[in-house]
Amino acid sequence: MAIRVLADVNVCLDVLMDRKPFVEYSGRIFEEAEKGKIILMISGLSFDTLFYVMRPSMGAKKTTELLRLLCSHIEIGTIDDKVVRQAIEAGWRDLEDALQYYCALENDCDYLVTRNQGDFKSKDKRVKIVSPKTCIEEVI
Repeated sequence: MAIRVLADVNVCLDVLMDRKPFVEYSGRIFEEAEKGKIILMISGLSFDTLFYVMRPSMGAKKTTELLRLLCSHIEIGTIDDKVVRQAIEAGWRDLEDALQYYCALENDCDYLVTRNQGDFKSKDKRVKIVSPKTCIEEVI
């Protein structure tokens, strides 16, 4: 069974905006997903943030095109009532990070890849939090 990986917003932005030097490892995660070595997922929540961050520099049309292309290469993780309630009750400092974590958990992800590992302080260790570099070097 393929490894399931949820990519945090920062990892997606690295790839979509070609943010150096981060795109080196983040981009390889997307490449491995295209090869079928992993199943890559992004939470539905991430699309709003991606659009908001990308639109000022790329424009709405280009941003929409990139997000449409992204959708054709990944799975979209649901954020439903259960995920929202778990995230709120978890008491994390950043609700968005909690939503990402519980989305990964609900969608049976093995890993959540992020450049902000310290923001994910769950006592629940069913989803492993890894950096893009660790994901490439040790997971895939």
